[in-house]
Amino acid sequence: MAYRKNKENRGYDSKTVSVRRVAKVHKGGRRLSFSAMVVAGDRKGKVGVGLGKGGDPRSAIEKGEKKAAKAMTQIDLVGDTIPHELEHKFGAARVLLRPANPGTGIIAGSSVRTVLELAGIENVYAKLLGSNDPIANAYCAFEALQELRSARVLRKMKDMRDRIDFKKKLDEERKAREKRQRAKNAKENNKKGSRSKKNNKRGKRSNNKKQNKK
Repeated sequence: MAYRKNKENRGYDSKTVSVRRVAKVHKGGRRLSFSAMVVAGDRKGKVGVGLGKGGDPRSAIEKGEKKAAKAMTQIDLVGDTIPHELEHKFGAARVLLRPANPGTGIIAGSSVRTVLELAGIENVYAKLLGSNDPIANAYCAFEALQELRSARVLRKMKDMRDRIDFKKKLDEERKAREKRQRAKNAKENNKKGSRSKKNNKRGKRSNNKKQNKK
């Protein structure tokens, strides 16, 4: 892995995490090319990744760096760590990120460490739960960081969930009351029906007695 410091006032640093040689078979024979995974970041909350391809390693790295710089995204951080725990999956790669206390450092390996460093994160736990492919892990870590939410957004989401849960509870209570009322009404209707039947029977008996007396 090779660092490229910000010596040209580009506003970011970059690091190549993987260079691979790719061979394609054509009619005239095999044609060699190279692919390079590059991570770019300003170490202040902005980071991006890019995969470049070219006929030689240098051109592949340059293309990868341009793509990474173009893909740079602002990440929601809390000081020098992440706001909450997060697990993300990208293809066969799966990464678990957890906030860490000051002084912990970056507990991570592979290309995930590079993504976290260039994003400006200084204290974090990261665990690889899937593939060891550096390209897949770099993309996975980058997408995971994009899913982070700030403390303000998390509070809003919690308030919204609380309101939804409260409304759901009110709806359940209303339905329970309506159910009890329906059962009560049905019970009263049954009582009224039985009373009317008894009254009808009594009326018939009295009529029969009167007719017999006559």
